Amino acid sequence: MDLTLPARGDVPAAVTWDIASVYPSAAAWEQAFADAHAALPRVAAYAGRLGESGELLLAALQARDALGLAGARLALYAAMQSATDGTDQAARARQDRAASLQVQAAQASASFEPEILALEHTHLETLLSSTPGLQAYRPYCDRLRRQQPHIRSAEVEAVLAAAGALADNPERTFGALTAADLEFAPIRDSQGAAIPVTQATIYPLRRSLDRAVRQGAWESYGDAHLRIRNGLASTLAGALTRDVFYARARQYPSALAAALAPFNIPTAVFDNLQATCQAHLPLWHRYWAICRRALGVETLHVYDTFMPLVRTERRIPYAEATAIVEAGLAPLGEEYLAVLRRGLHEERWVDIYPNQGKYGVPFSTGVHGTHPFVLHNYVEDLGSVSVLAHELGHAMHSYFTWQTQPPINSHYSMFVAETASNVNQALVRAHLLATATDPDWQLEILAEALENFHLYLFIMPLLARFELACHEQVERGEALSADSLSAGLVAVFRDGYGPNVQIDAPRLGINWVQVPTLFANFYAFQYATGIAAANALAAELLQAGPSAAARYLDFLRAGDSLDPLDALQLAGVDMRTPAPVERAYAVLAALIDRLDQLVGAGPLRPAGEPPGQGGAA
Repeated sequence: MDLTLPARGDVPAAVTWDIASVYPSAAAWEQAFADAHAALPRVAAYAGRLGESGELLLAALQARDALGLAGARLALYAAMQSATDGTDQAARARQDRAASLQVQAAQASASFEPEILALEHTHLETLLSSTPGLQAYRPYCDRLRRQQPHIRSAEVEAVLAAAGALADNPERTFGALTAADLEFAPIRDSQGAAIPVTQATIYPLRRSLDRAVRQGAWESYGDAHLRIRNGLASTLAGALTRDVFYARARQYPSALAAALAPFNIPTAVFDNLQATCQAHLPLWHRYWAICRRALGVETLHVYDTFMPLVRTERRIPYAEATAIVEAGLAPLGEEYLAVLRRGLHEERWVDIYPNQGKYGVPFSTGVHGTHPFVLHNYVEDLGSVSVLAHELGHAMHSYFTWQTQPPINSHYSMFVAETASNVNQALVRAHLLATATDPDWQLEILAEALENFHLYLFIMPLLARFELACHEQVERGEALSADSLSAGLVAVFRDGYGPNVQIDAPRLGINWVQVPTLFANFYAFQYATGIAAANALAAELLQAGPSAAARYLDFLRAGDSLDPLDALQLAGVDMRTPAPVERAYAVLAALIDRLDQLVGAGPLRPAGEPPGQGGAA
């Protein structure tokens, strides 16, 4: 933990998210917990009676959904506290209690879906069409019918609901280990000055213009994880085993099918992405060659691939960052911007700066009935501006969905979530490139764009390939260990980096514990599909103007009242084909061409600085 950062209690409230809007106090949380617990038997009492009338079916579903929202809100409050201070044991205890309540809520309504599916089709149709309020549940019932082969008997569903008490243990254990128990060795910059390494600062340190800082941060972070790799391997192996267990319990042919089928996404979408990304690896090999020339180094190491290829980095205070984001998102229209400004400047959606014990990876959160929240660790650079735009894309997606859809249709899938976030980044980037006149500033904007593509069209597809291989190992009954996980990851990334990047196998291999998305069943590949869809939509928004913006807001409002592929088609992009991914690689190729021209023949470095060192951090 970096003791030079402020303790959470010393952070001014004005730069923190407004957690009191969820519950005004711990006492209020306790009362809400008691109320939710008291609702459990009332929900369970509907079991066995759902077909009696449309009014009773509606009352049962609304009671179930209200209890689910209450549990989600209780969990949100505790998780927000833990995310901003990983040492808060009271918050962690509240998380455990909320998780237990959510399992009990799932058990109370475990028979509902088998019971609905047991109703005669014509009877259910009559109830849906004749009962005011039930029409909102038609998309849900359609999804149920589609998944009918995978919904088990009431008894089995009750067991699966009870198993939910164990389902989150791997990720929670991983979170506890990485938030509070890792100790990072301090590093030194090229001038010999000591710099602490923390979860909240690792990303800006790995992006430093000072090569000594990049290398030191990479090694310190990797070594800390290597010291507890066996325990961490158990957490990831547990998550993968959980995925396979649920796939088999629900009679899916694989964990991949189980992740995609509920959203009506064919596995061919995953396969198309993998094939397209594999075919374009030579484009990345060219990029690494340009990076080596730009940095003026004989050998490009993995820790160099995170550095922005710039001569200097512009300092961007947070107030300027919000102005940049608002200007960049102007094509989305005044309705979108008015909500965004309110969230940024009045309602304190964003927890802005690093503090001791704060979670290191930015994210957006919230539940139906609250406004969205964004956790950030803003460090006054362009990368932080881009991350802010990204997370606000998630937040605005949630906002428009929650404002439009009832709770049953408000849980949009991960597949579309990463589109909304990447649209924001693409629009902000286009605005900056269109308005930048200084060549160094243009280069910095271009470098940030390439960093984003590096994450989404290089790292994430390779992680998805690794994740598929790991799931298939578990499906074959093979054990996973720290060594086998690391060897598998190194093999995948060696192919991706090609001949122009030197591999540090132990520290590269341990990256499987540094990616929380691997704990979410086949989430990683959806970053790549997200950036592909987003670049297509951003181009349309910039060209077609208000008509495209109106279609895009309809997409944000859809939630999961539409299947994700249909929602994206509503906005104007068809992800059933490889074409959007191919277009994303065309955008990437153009960015690399432009970088090649800007770099020229020599390295990018401030005057008088030794080649390969970069500028000051």
